[in-house]
Amino acid sequence: MAHCAEGFMPSPPAPKTITLKYFPIAGRAEPIRLALMLGNVKYFDQRIPGQDWTEKWKASTPYGQVPTLNVDGKTIAQSKAILRYVGKLCKYHGYSLYPKDPLVAAKVDELMDAFDDLWILLAPTFLMTDPREKESYRQNLFAPGGAGSAKVSIFERTLAEGGTGYVVPQAGLSVADLLYFCFFNVLRSGFVEGLPRDLLKDYPQLMKHKERIANLSEVKAYYTDSKRSNPNGVPYYEVFLPGK
Repeated sequence: MAHCAEGFMPSPPAPKTITLKYFPIAGRAEPIRLALMLGNVKYFDQRIPGQDWTEKWKASTPYGQVPTLNVDGKTIAQSKAILRYVGKLCKYHGYSLYPKDPLVAAKVDELMDAFDDLWILLAPTFLMTDPREKESYRQNLFAPGGAGSAKVSIFERTLAEGGTGYVVPQAGLSVADLLYFCFFNVLRSGFVEGLPRDLLKDYPQLMKHKERIANLSEVKAYYTDSKRSNPNGVPYYEVFLPGK
């Protein structure tokens, strides 16, 4: 009965307080930051120094990981769960960043979940201690014929077939676009050692998509204001700007 009554219930009130906890880098939190920014949702962007993580913060998180989002005293963990939540919460030019239509929402979920395949390919390299071995392995992944290149080609084709410049055409700008934008920028930012700035030079649709998001007036202003987007002054943020 609770589900039957759900459609007749008023929308819940907007949260009074939101705190996002993550490290002072883009990483897995950047799409969440962008969604909240585009939705004009006020939140506290708590950036945890790496040296404080294990001793002061790790044990207080549900899974020993960040990002986490605290909403009026309740904690949400797992980056994509958080991203879906803020996508439902945030609107851009009157449209939700996470679709209400179940089928369109499922396509957004599909394309966000597909990024796990790339993370799985890269994950072993973060345990490698030899820098040359690590960089060589990563470069081979994204060389022609590599497993990483095969995955990136799928994302390129998806954008080309959509024809609108958005990841899911029926959704317009969605959290999936923000995830594409942020994930690929992290890959080419220098943060993932061994992968060059021109990693996507052979993927014109992905680069067009990157420029499309980077040139949104709100996004451009956000990254131009480094005190807001990068208050700790860490490297790797330049690629989020137009033309970079």
